[in-house]
Parts: sequence; structure tokens; C-alpha cells
Amino acid sequence: MTDSAPPKRLACIACTRAKRKCSKQTPSCHRCAAKKVVCRYPAPRVAPPYDFVFSQDGAVSVIPIPDTADRHPLPTPPSQVGEQQQQQQQAEEQPQGQTELSPSAHGARAAADSLKDPWFLSPSSWDIDHRHGPIPSQIYFSDEALTYFIDQLRGWLRQWTTEGHCPFIHQQLWRIHLPDNIQDAFTSLAAYNSKTPATEKTVLRIIESRVNNLVDTQHASSVGDFGVIMLDPACHLARTQALLIYKIIRLFDGDIRARAQAEKNIDTLALWARQLWQSAGLALSSSSHKELSSGPVGTQLRTDGTLTSTWQAWIFSESIRRTYLAATLTEAVYLTLKQGWSPCPGGIVFSGGAGLWDATSPFAWVKRYQENAVNSIRCIDGEQLFSSAKASDVDEFCQATMIVSYGLERFDRWRNEMM
Repeated sequence: MTDSAPPKRLACIACTRAKRKCSKQTPSCHRCAAKKVVCRYPAPRVAPPYDFVFSQDGAVSVIPIPDTADRHPLPTPPSQVGEQQQQQQQAEEQPQGQTELSPSAHGARAAADSLKDPWFLSPSSWDIDHRHGPIPSQIYFSDEALTYFIDQLRGWLRQWTTEGHCPFIHQQLWRIHLPDNIQDAFTSLAAYNSKTPATEKTVLRIIESRVNNLVDTQHASSVGDFGVIMLDPACHLARTQALLIYKIIRLFDGDIRARAQAEKNIDTLALWARQLWQSAGLALSSSSHKELSSGPVGTQLRTDGTLTSTWQAWIFSESIRRTYLAATLTEAVYLTLKQGWSPCPGGIVFSGGAGLWDATSPFAWVKRYQENAVNSIRCIDGEQLFSSAKASDVDEFCQATMIVSYGLERFDRWRNEMM
């Protein structure tokens, strides 16, 4: 085929998702016209202007390809509709009988998006969007959504003690160094999960003592905005995750004393979560953020350009995002139980694409990123996600945030729309 040959017309997005034959008419194909839905076609495909060369030690070299059209790297959130169209287009354009790409080829192409100016290390990705949009400034959760989210939180804590990870604690996060705060939270949670009626009061007293020790050991100077720079992001993350775990246990246990004691630290958790978020943004906005001290934690907010270090930086970045979101939603859910409503904490961007969080290696992670229809999501842009993706395109954590924000009924309708 010559360069002047007309491009092959692609199936529309709706037909591609439904795996149905598309008549490819414009402005609407037959199927979309019959269903009275908007018919949209994917944008033209643009090849990346660089190749990746992988050495035996895992390093990646970027080799520019001259005389090619410019292509933006990883798209900036909140929306990845363009990326979804590109993913669907690639599947549509692959000729029949073409040999499937090898894993290394998949990794090389996906690395073009993940290793070149990754969005999650951009200072702007740490901005909190306080637009109300479809979600009002005061959130009124439904009873079913509240119950579902609380059950999810408690289930995630059990998963952490049995499998070593959960949707907001990554299996690689504390693999090298396990902070004392996280050790205490893990052992307390394990004791709580195995408690009996005879030991229940003792376990709750142990947890109360651990919480008091955690809060009391923080220096007075860590209160307020000055506390943001007193700890590095890893220390902020460890203490916030630990306090969140204790908070989930005690707020929803049912014991009156445990709940009353937990309420005293609601403002502390909100403060720590805010400082955690600000510390990450400050580290990346600093001119010296590339020289952050590595310390005992290898997964800091930086990358040397290799696939492994980029994956580790994503793990650390995403752990901060999910911990912040879990903390703010836990507070919102509890306030709604008490007073019937909660202020909207604003929208942040996180990675909710299916399979990204559970990837066990950098190559599995980058391959999932290339294949996914959805990767990064802003939590207040749910209506856009409803219209441009399927429920199966996002993972368990994202699904839980959608349910608690928009209700079980709306989520079930979304889940069944594309079946």
C-alpha cells in the first residue's frame, strides 16, 4: 500500500466495545442509529517518534526516529478518552492473520508512554480539583453505597493481613523497608481479625494504645503546614496508612468506646492526609526533586528513566493517591452516617485501569497500561467515565469510589450497559 492510499475506515467506538459489526456510515452507523446513541469514530493513529532499546541490565535507551509526526506522550488526566479511542483503533487496524507482538515488543511500545515524562510525576497531577461538576459540594450517600463501601474497607484490611496487599497498600510498597508504624498496624489488625468475644476488649485496648502512641510520637512542629516539610513523603505515607487502618477498625467496629476514641482523631487523619498530599506535590515542584534522598525506601517520587524505576515511582505515587482518597472517603462516609451529608473533598487523579495495581513486574505493568482502555481517572469525572468506558475497564478500587460517589444503582446500570 502506498502512502497516498486512503486510510481504512474504523469501526465506531460503540460497536468496537460491544464487539459487533459496524456498518461504518457517517454521521451514524446503523447500529448506533437504531439504538439512538451518539456514534463516534476513533481518531487517526499516529506512530511514536522514537524507539526503545533494552539492554541486558534492564536499562532503556530512547532512540529518536527522524522525520516523523510529533506524538504526545502519556496523556494528562482527567480524561483518557483519546487514549481509549487509540487502543480500540489499534485492535481494529490489526490485519487478520498478523502475528501477535511479543511481550518485549509490547513493553517497548508501552514504555513510550510510561518512561517519557510520566503524568504521575508531574506537579500538576497533584492539584486538587474543587469544581463541583455533577457531584455537589455536599455529598449525600445512599444507604446501600455506604454499606457497600464500609464492607469494602473492612474486606481490604482482611486481605492485607492474609495476602500482604490490598487496593490501597501495594504488595511492593514496603517490601524493602517496613516502617514501625506499619508493623504496629499490621500486628494490631491481625489480632483484631482473630479476636474472640473473650479477647475483644483486650484487642481494642491494644489498638487504642497503639493509636495514642502513633499520634503522641509526632513532634509538635508537625502540626500545621510546617509539618509538610518535616517528614519525607514515605514517612507521611506510613503514618497516614497506619492511622487510616486504626480508624477503619474503630469507627465501624460497633464498640461505643472505640468509636468515641476514633472520633477524636478524625481531624488528625484529615490533617495527615492533607500533609501527605502536599508533601508529594512539594517534592515534585522543587527544583531539586530529582535529588531526593533515597533512604531505606526505593520507591520514591523519581525515576532514572529505566522501566523498573518508573514502575517503582508509580507504585509510590499511586499509593499516596489511593491512601489520600481512602482517608477522605472514609471520613465522608462516617460523617454521612452521623449527619446525613458530607462536604465534597474535591477531585484528584489516580490510576484505576484494570490490572495496573495487581501487576507483579514492571513489564506486566507497562503491558497492561498499553492494553487498557482506561488508565488515569479523576474521581469527580465519573459521568464522563460512565459514557466512555465499561465497568470491567477499571479495577476494584475505582469501582468502589464510583459506587460511593454515584450510588449502587447508577453503577449497576453502567455495569450492565455494555454486557
